[in-house]
Amino acid sequence: MFTVGEFAHLAQVSKRLLRYYDEIGLFKPDQTDRSSGYRFYSAGQMAPLNRILALKELGLSLSQIQRTLDHDVSTDELQGMLMLRKAETEQQLGIELRRMREIEARLQSIRDDESNTPPNVILKQVPHQPTLSVRRVVEDFETGMAIYAYIQAALPSSLADCMFFCICRSDSGVTNNLDLEFGVFVNKPPEASLVLAGELTLMRGELPAQSMMATTVVTGALETIHTGYAAITRWSVINRYQLEGLHRELCLQLPKRSDGSDLITEIQVPVKPLPLTGGVES
Repeated sequence: MFTVGEFAHLAQVSKRLLRYYDEIGLFKPDQTDRSSGYRFYSAGQMAPLNRILALKELGLSLSQIQRTLDHDVSTDELQGMLMLRKAETEQQLGIELRRMREIEARLQSIRDDESNTPPNVILKQVPHQPTLSVRRVVEDFETGMAIYAYIQAALPSSLADCMFFCICRSDSGVTNNLDLEFGVFVNKPPEASLVLAGELTLMRGELPAQSMMATTVVTGALETIHTGYAAITRWSVINRYQLEGLHRELCLQLPKRSDGSDLITEIQVPVKPLPLTGGVES
């Protein structure tokens, strides 16, 4: 048998916690000396205490823990609860990490503005481009990235090296429920449409030629893409161009890292020169 202090040390908890659990009836000592009031715990009580502590760390309240103990939840069920909590935690951690990367990218854009760093933007012509694409409303760009995997799986070997693109057809400023077109540029489209997973179909189409495209390349996960648009916006102000038409995002390299940091994207925005009078054409 172990005293409160000994058992607390072995279990790596405080004596105060053991006393509190005793008071509320959640975890009582194996024996209590009637004359002295001293509490004693047995080695066999370590497993029940660990069960309580595990449930506590899983986020259950004390009343929920008591109900769980009353229903004699198995170790396998506890493991299932742990895996669920682990998945939720990893998801939340991923969200916070993406948020931090987006903030850092926006701070870098601010630094570029403050230092008057010339935007790395190239003006070029883009030819007419045949495509295979699918249009879909998705919750966000992150969700939409899964469609690229569907496209990759459906493409024949002759089209395996085609370049992926994405066009956002939603109104400017929309960040959820995005109307996106995903596809690949092809020299010679196949005779028939290609069926993807999730009841999606790649349809033959084309993107028209553009005489002037402001373009820049961004290396980084999706949450850093806005730095490219910021660079093109600064470039348009400096060089007196007006942005117009649908923006295109070309995937020069699909991400292989789990955080997407090796994604390489070329942003293309149609532009036209502003009139020399300084006014903006309607």
